[in-house]
Amino acid sequence: MVSDLVVVPVLAATLGVVLLYTGWKRRRIHGQLSDVDPTPIRELATPGVVEVEGTATPRDHPFVAPITGRDAVLAAWKVEEWDERGDTSTWREVARGIEAPAFDVEDETGTLAVEAVSKRNTAGKWTQTTGVSAADGVRIEDVLAEFEAFPVEAEFDPDEELPDGIRRLHEDHGLYEDTGSITNAVDVGAKHGRRRYSEQVVAPGDDVYLHGRIEASDGASERFRPDEAHLTEPADGLLVVSDQDEASLEAEFAGSARVRIVAGVVATVAGVAGVAYMLGLL
Repeated sequence: MVSDLVVVPVLAATLGVVLLYTGWKRRRIHGQLSDVDPTPIRELATPGVVEVEGTATPRDHPFVAPITGRDAVLAAWKVEEWDERGDTSTWREVARGIEAPAFDVEDETGTLAVEAVSKRNTAGKWTQTTGVSAADGVRIEDVLAEFEAFPVEAEFDPDEELPDGIRRLHEDHGLYEDTGSITNAVDVGAKHGRRRYSEQVVAPGDDVYLHGRIEASDGASERFRPDEAHLTEPADGLLVVSDQDEASLEAEFAGSARVRIVAGVVATVAGVAGVAYMLGLL
């Protein structure tokens, strides 16, 4: 009997460790954001990590977001698949991406170029993409796209005809097609292999927050004007793009980190104490 029940506190302790880890990751992001204050673009004159707030403008033409078909300066997306294995079923993330052709951010003092971003992460048939840093958005490597909301925009069964944009997204990621599953003939709820698609964009003319490294476009100058520089990924840190302002973004990550750390401590202590009690150590 003890060997069966001990699974419960072990699971609680495991959940606690996961919560502590995700809380620590989000606290680190909050620390990076709170170390820098927004700077008017015309005052940017030397290389370094900066924060800029302004209006996003495409350099040439906006591109079309793959899931919603909206005009975008930046788009971020996530693809999840309904996975049934034995007695368990859950949504498994199988792809995520961030795309932003080079664009400009403009405030009332000037204009700054932002370097293009193109990031993809794709899972295999039995694996999943992972990442715990984003609250409402996507992080891939050292780029974080964070939004006020990150909604599910579409869902399709494995045998349904896909819109052209989503079909091209599958090809872009090299996603396998799980069609014709025999289990789907008797499924009552969501079909095995059903996919749902979340996406959010920064549209032309939207307010945007940016945290990253500014450097001279020639890669060498230690003094420059804003029109001689561009914003890019820091060598050590994050490039953050968001439709929220600085205060809202910092508050979101601070609050999320605090909740997860407190819940993680409680779950870990309770789980460890439960295991010790059942093993007769307390």
